[in-house]
Amino acid sequence: MYMQRGVLTLSKEEFLEMINALNLERFMGTHLYEKLNGAKEGTGESIQILLSEDEIEKILDEIGSPITDSLKLNSALEKMKELFTTFRS
Repeated sequence: MYMQRGVLTLSKEEFLEMINALNLERFMGTHLYEKLNGAKEGTGESIQILLSEDEIEKILDEIGSPITDSLKLNSALEKMKELFTTFRS
């Protein structure tokens, strides 16, 4: 079975909240680090990142459960979970 990939689209605010919740150094030297670091340079209102199942799982594992006081982060996590679910159907 091959690794599925999909495009995660987040608003700039959602993306920044997600980046702030992650320890990016943990992913140093990986494609995921390059993708997330490169996306930080985006100037548009939305950020699109091509992610694999494995990469989404790593992000979700690193962030953990939704954080109730951050609606933008919760929204980003929800979008990642939805994309991840599409891989399984």
